Amino acid sequence: MAALVMMMVIFVGSTAAGRFNESSAYQTCITTPASCTRLTLSSNRLTGTLPSELGTLTRLTQMDLHDNWLTGTLPSELGTLTRLTIMELFDNMLAGTVPSELGGLHSLSRMYAWRNRLTGTLPSELGILTRLTAMSFNSNRLTGTLPSELGALSNLWHTFVNDNQLTGTLPSELRALTRLTHMVVCKNAGLCGDIPAGVTLNVDSYGYCPTALGGTLLGSECPSSQPTTGSPTTSPTTNSPSTAAPNSSPTECCSALLQVGAFACILESLGLQQNQIPESW
Repeated sequence: MAALVMMMVIFVGSTAAGRFNESSAYQTCITTPASCTRLTLSSNRLTGTLPSELGTLTRLTQMDLHDNWLTGTLPSELGTLTRLTIMELFDNMLAGTVPSELGGLHSLSRMYAWRNRLTGTLPSELGILTRLTAMSFNSNRLTGTLPSELGALSNLWHTFVNDNQLTGTLPSELRALTRLTHMVVCKNAGLCGDIPAGVTLNVDSYGYCPTALGGTLLGSECPSSQPTTGSPTTSPTTNSPSTAAPNSSPTECCSALLQVGAFACILESLGLQQNQIPESW
């Protein structure tokens, strides 16, 4: 008896323009969901919204829809795609909140949703995605604090949440992320606190400034005006690292990185001169 073989098909779209739900690749996937493992429709000027029917593509392992003109919200049904390993939704016009149902994406390793119009807070359920290695929500309109549950992402090495409206103290749980090498949090409304030791003073190849937060220097106490509990209201002791404000704020420093150079920016944000660099650096 001949063995029954099921072929898994990768649907890659090449569409000049049009609505996402009318694209041939999407229609083929919806018609034969058991054969659809990868849906790639990036850079096609597609419009419209993400239909909830995407949640029926349960064999999908990769979804790349970046660089289109997609609008609307992220459907909660995406949380049923338990085999999905890569989700790329960046460079669109997606709005609304990040659904907590995304915590069901147990196989996900890379989640890219930068440069959209997402609002609200990051759901704590993202802390369930323990296979996640890279997560980028920068250049959105996110508010609130970073959930402490992100400290459970033990495989995370890369996270970008800069250029939002985040506030509050960086969760101390993030210090447990021993594999984390890139954490970019600058250009927010009012984050403060310490970045984990392994990424302090780390400037990545994208030209951002992880050591500068929105108006606060890393290693400094959060100001008493911040809505945090248990924050010290007294000034640091004389043997604590200096937290005096430099001539330009860290936020200004961060936005001017490409003009002044990343390393010079870090020195300025820390109130140091070139001849004051510690030998340990």
